[in-house]
Amino acid sequence: MSRVVLGVLAAPLAVAPVLAALFGAWAWANGGVNTLASLVLPALAVTYPAMVLFGLPIHFALVHQGYRRLSHYLVAGGLTGTVPVIGYCVVAIVFEAKFAVAGLWSATLRNAAWGGIGVVVFGAATAAVAAAFWWVAVQT
Repeated sequence: MSRVVLGVLAAPLAVAPVLAALFGAWAWANGGVNTLASLVLPALAVTYPAMVLFGLPIHFALVHQGYRRLSHYLVAGGLTGTVPVIGYCVVAIVFEAKFAVAGLWSATLRNAAWGGIGVVVFGAATAAVAAAFWWVAVQT
């Protein structure tokens, strides 16, 4: 159990290098360290509660079902990050189209890029947190 607590405390820190890798060059060109910190610090503030609310129940479910490999944690983490973004993107498309089928195609084209970016960022970040948690709390 102490490894699980250590995992909850350490794993959310994996968000920082993912965001630095994805947005570091942009942040450096647009304000440097302060801009990168303005991306990473709020992400950490959100990641810790999300780890407790979503990550721990997923961990307990995986362990209960006998899934203890890194690949299981990567898939669960990636889905935890991407599915809500896809859901949000679908809702944004439907609202932009004003619930009319005729407007769905143009709304989809306008929202697809941001949805794709969100899927990559949130999927990579949550998969990194899941991998870090597995490395600290599960690996034998």
